[in-house]
Amino acid sequence: MSLRTTSAQPTAPHRAALRGAADRPVSPEAGRSVARVVAAISLLGMLVVGQLYVAIPLLPDIGRAWGVDQASATWATSAYAVTYAIISLFSGALARRFGTRAVLVAGVSALAVVTACVPLADSFGVGLALRAGQGLFAGVYVPLVYAYLNTHIPASKLPTALTIVSACMAGTIVAGQVESQLLAAAVGWRGTFWVTAPLLLAGAQVLRRVLAPVDPARAKGGADTGAAGGAASRAARGATRRMWLRLLPLYVVGITCSSTMTAIYTSVQLYGPASLVGDGQAMLTLRATAIPALVLGVLLSPLLGRIPARPRGAGAFAVAAAGICGAGLFGGTAAGLAGALFVFMLGLAAIGPAVVQEIGALSGAAHGVMATALYGFTLNIGGGVGAQVPLAFGEVRGVGLFMSGLLAGCVVLLVATGRRRRRAAYVTD
Repeated sequence: MSLRTTSAQPTAPHRAALRGAADRPVSPEAGRSVARVVAAISLLGMLVVGQLYVAIPLLPDIGRAWGVDQASATWATSAYAVTYAIISLFSGALARRFGTRAVLVAGVSALAVVTACVPLADSFGVGLALRAGQGLFAGVYVPLVYAYLNTHIPASKLPTALTIVSACMAGTIVAGQVESQLLAAAVGWRGTFWVTAPLLLAGAQVLRRVLAPVDPARAKGGADTGAAGGAASRAARGATRRMWLRLLPLYVVGITCSSTMTAIYTSVQLYGPASLVGDGQAMLTLRATAIPALVLGVLLSPLLGRIPARPRGAGAFAVAAAGICGAGLFGGTAAGLAGALFVFMLGLAAIGPAVVQEIGALSGAAHGVMATALYGFTLNIGGGVGAQVPLAFGEVRGVGLFMSGLLAGCVVLLVATGRRRRRAAYVTD
């Protein structure tokens, strides 16, 4: 997939976004291979994020090894997810203190060590502590790589780069479980972790080589002093407050998107057609319908990248809403669900890159890492909330129709706030 994309010439309504982009320095990737950076981040991201899902097929084996039943063993996934979400909030502060590349390399290296220790756990408590340790070191990855892309990749190539990275990491929902099943069959459940650990360690060294040492957020000069400096500081604080208010709708749509994804797959697992419920292989096949949709999203990214991020995101939410509505209307059969989930995942493939790009444009280099970290946190919260939604309906139909309504609301929110920003930009200019 070539990253030599072009971008449409921005028009007057987007001057505000251009002012945010002006904070970005001349791309440190100008003399580097963008394809190499994106490939390294994407492939390693599949290993890092995939560690959340590899435990799902291993639950029976983990339960026996740690002396608990399969239901209790599910905490092996929850322990990872909780620390993963919490540490993502602090990734911005860590990057500003030590540098983005340094935090990423150290985090993935530590993740490799803890991953190798997980199979050595001889009790439930120790096993959960090690899984929580995995999440602790993995949690910095997603927000920091998105922030890195926003500040280092040329604007013309950014939509394609974000789409590829987002698709690879979203694909771990399926790929992580498939990898786990195949490795467990070949080398046992413990071998699954021992095979992954050296790959993570090697990936950390690849990151160290391909990522730029320049960190725009840390390269900002010191603060002004005196009366002029105080006035500038007050103006900066006001601008920062306005920035967070503009980011709020993006966090709302992000939490809605992630909760919808968890809600629909959980409802299918609990209340889906009889041909799916209880059949692990059939359910895995259904989940695999996401992969072609994600691949198609990547192939379409050069074309979609010509559309400004906010309207692109609104259109993607409309597609996702149609897919989830289809799951509600035609979810009584496996074929109907497969088609509906394909459409949903096609929309999802474009939502993430558009929202992340818009966050980067609004926050600039100075606040980009923290803004992206908070977005990652909202995604994790949404995933947890979405798991409880099916219990309120007790059927796929109700969940599908309810969540499609929320996604449609996201379309309205993005369009309305986008128009307000354009009007404000014209008044300012």
